[in-house]
Amino acid sequence: VNFIEPDRWAIFLLIGAIILGKWKAFLRDWVPFVFLLFGFEFLRGIAGDRVATGELSREQHSGVHVQSLIDADRALFGGEIPATWLQDKLYVAGTAHWYDLLAVLVYGLHFVFPLVFAFMLWIGRKDRFWQFTIGLLVMSYLGFAGFLLYPAAPPWLAQQWGYIQDLHNPFDQAFKVLAPRRYDNFDTMTLWTLRSPNPVAAMPSLHAAYPWFVLLFALKFYGWRGSIFLVYNAMVWFSVVYLGHHWVIDILAGMVLATVCFLAIQVVWPRLERRIVNPASKPVRRLAT
Repeated sequence: VNFIEPDRWAIFLLIGAIILGKWKAFLRDWVPFVFLLFGFEFLRGIAGDRVATGELSREQHSGVHVQSLIDADRALFGGEIPATWLQDKLYVAGTAHWYDLLAVLVYGLHFVFPLVFAFMLWIGRKDRFWQFTIGLLVMSYLGFAGFLLYPAAPPWLAQQWGYIQDLHNPFDQAFKVLAPRRYDNFDTMTLWTLRSPNPVAAMPSLHAAYPWFVLLFALKFYGWRGSIFLVYNAMVWFSVVYLGHHWVIDILAGMVLATVCFLAIQVVWPRLERRIVNPASKPVRRLAT
């Protein structure tokens, strides 16, 4: 969804730094982080080398995990597959409801949400910014390792391969409402498959890991007020399952990954802080005076 791509939001954050009079500090602190984060997106393509660039076929990709994920979701939900169950209750062909549109918007905020949170930390205290961003990068690359070691098909691909039935494409339907008219004739699932570096990078779900990571840091830095981010997490869980992009087991794996990385950064941060932050932990606004 073009209007919420992360590179455009990075420009908005730069504009915010210019308004604060700290554009030089922004470039110094953010350029390495942004390059490493977007570099991760390009590297994800390596994990997809086993997947043909054209039409995906079940026979060609027997090494991709599918049935085990279906079995896990069925075991968690009494034999039901949450993605198909949700769509059976909510999806209406030819009608984009408010929750369809919301799901697509929330899904598109995958990178935007942690970037905005990092910016909030950056204009407050540099030590918090570095603690969060270093942890986010470590988590992202560990997720990349998971994609390499455990290629996993999302529900929409399991549907294409014939593992499950009755899964629809609310993403495409909602996208045609949100997108400019010149994109109306495009099949967005095909576009997403071609744009995504790796269509079998479902486990663990970084869509779930990122907002959970934000929630943990928000609770640490802001106490009970940080619990407001739990609402956004719930919206993400609904969106990725309803749209058919993740299994629930993917979400749980992403949350575990985020929790482990959060706890690990708490252990190593006292040592890193002395080398990275030094006295630069004062609020950006104070430094500007």
